[in-house]
Amino acid sequence: MKADMTSRERVRCVLEGRRPDRVPFNFWMDRDAMAKYDERWGHDFRVHRFDVDVIEAFVGLPWWAGLQARTVQDAKTTWQVEPLADSLEQALKLDLPDPAAPGLCQDLIAKRAAYPDKAIFALMLAPLDVLGPLRLAENLCLDLYDRPDVVHAMLDRIKPILIEAARNACRADIDVLYLAGDLCSRDGPMYSLSHLREFVFDYLIEVIDIAHAAGKKVFYHTDGRVLPIVSLFIEYGFDGINPLEPRLNDASDFVSAAGGKLMLYGGLDNCRAIPDGTPQTVRRHVEQQYQALRQLRGLIFSTHDIPAHCPLENLEVMVDAIKHCGA
Repeated sequence: MKADMTSRERVRCVLEGRRPDRVPFNFWMDRDAMAKYDERWGHDFRVHRFDVDVIEAFVGLPWWAGLQARTVQDAKTTWQVEPLADSLEQALKLDLPDPAAPGLCQDLIAKRAAYPDKAIFALMLAPLDVLGPLRLAENLCLDLYDRPDVVHAMLDRIKPILIEAARNACRADIDVLYLAGDLCSRDGPMYSLSHLREFVFDYLIEVIDIAHAAGKKVFYHTDGRVLPIVSLFIEYGFDGINPLEPRLNDASDFVSAAGGKLMLYGGLDNCRAIPDGTPQTVRRHVEQQYQALRQLRGLIFSTHDIPAHCPLENLEVMVDAIKHCGA
């Protein structure tokens, strides 16, 4: 086992099923907290202060460009309160982005140039999250039942764009193609298994195949209680998922469900242990999660958004504990 690996070497060890010098990691925080720390330590403080191993970059598909959403804003977040389209029939007439546009891979290229020794995860929206702003969740769920033909017509327009964008992203110097679209809530899947196959996973088969043919792994992000649909990710050939929130998903149950076929990019508790616990609680949580998850096909620790009230000491203890996992 090689000592003193670069971040990219470390992550690639995990992706290739080999043992790294320690568990690689990343983390996310509420954006106001991240802006505060960026101001304190420099842009991308997670790299400069904490030396994270993964950089998430974005595939530049400007879905529904030019449409103005009606929003409201609280102290920290902007919320869309009305759909962009009154119906999917109206949405069928909207312009779509060009997956061959020069700016598509701009963020991937810029971050690779800035961080040559980090792993790059290239993030793209999954099908229903592309449609989400057009109809919002409550309308979209009804559309799946009431107008499945029109939903398929929309997805059939979107699919070749996702395929071409994935092909172009995988030509860039990335490590993981990272699809994002929330499928689960805290209570479990928000859609039936048949709807997930029909309206999400079936539209991603060629995207997954393109990434694999290019030698890239494919991960999927969904919040919520994901354990009931772990088998779908395996069935469709995904290599890993994110974030597996511990308050909603038991780590040992996930290891059993994954059956040696899925990696994890996540696994740490952003809601309770890390922001609200003592430093000792944080360290114990990281160590316990590592012991529970270490038998997976591969583990990259990460969190969903850690809230702004999290003490800096807890953040520092979290990172220190991670860096001792597997070392």
